[in-house]
Amino acid sequence: MFEFLEYLASGKLTDGEAELAYNLTIIYGLSVLSMVVLYKVLNPPQHNTPPSTPMVSNDSLPSAESTLALIKSRRSIMPKDLSGASLTTAEVELVLEAANWAPTHHKTEPWRYTVVQGSEAISEYLDMLDTWYSDNKEDISEADYDRFVAKLSGARSTWPENVSHLVVIGMARQALPEKKLPEWEEISAVACSVQNMHLALSSIEGGGGFWSSHTWCRMFRDSQDMRDFLGLKDKEDRVLGAFLMGRVQEGKTFKGKRRDWMEKVTWK
Repeated sequence: MFEFLEYLASGKLTDGEAELAYNLTIIYGLSVLSMVVLYKVLNPPQHNTPPSTPMVSNDSLPSAESTLALIKSRRSIMPKDLSGASLTTAEVELVLEAANWAPTHHKTEPWRYTVVQGSEAISEYLDMLDTWYSDNKEDISEADYDRFVAKLSGARSTWPENVSHLVVIGMARQALPEKKLPEWEEISAVACSVQNMHLALSSIEGGGGFWSSHTWCRMFRDSQDMRDFLGLKDKEDRVLGAFLMGRVQEGKTFKGKRRDWMEKVTWK
């Protein structure tokens, strides 16, 4: 091999030998290049960076039976049946993450949540309602005002001590500047978001809560003052109540019942 290389380097090759050496060099170089390309194709580099949108494997999904069991286990649990023990930050964030994955037409994602955490903050929230009704008493009928006072008294007796988190539910009427969908579609999207929230809470051991429509304080609920509190600036934005959650008192059980689904379905 070395003798051959020395002979090539000597410059004494005939014209035929030089042409042959040149052709062999080209063939050898292309062969090496082809092997490198083939190796790269068959062994792509491995990246540890996760994809921006995680894909969910079917293997990680619950069975149809366990999904239905979770749905059927959901209950509206009133503050009087909560213990006052706090949910963890991780648990609340899981519930809010679930709420964020609701269906939404044109991906407007109109739900907006304001989290009121802990006894003191919940008391201040009720104080805010009380102050507003007192300041606007002249514009409220006596019957509506008396109804508010009675319901507020009940809320004061249970909410601050028993509820872990109060999540006020808002709806951005036009969440994307270039898209304004029918209002009922956006309300439906928020309702689906709250259902996701409730189901996620039901999956947490000891978790429970309910959706308060805030009908008893609807005049404040529908006011610009309430929208300002939530950071909702458009006069068409809506407040749809609040979701109250916490931990269920130990030993409490709750029954659920539905009429047969076949009574409500027509096949064509």
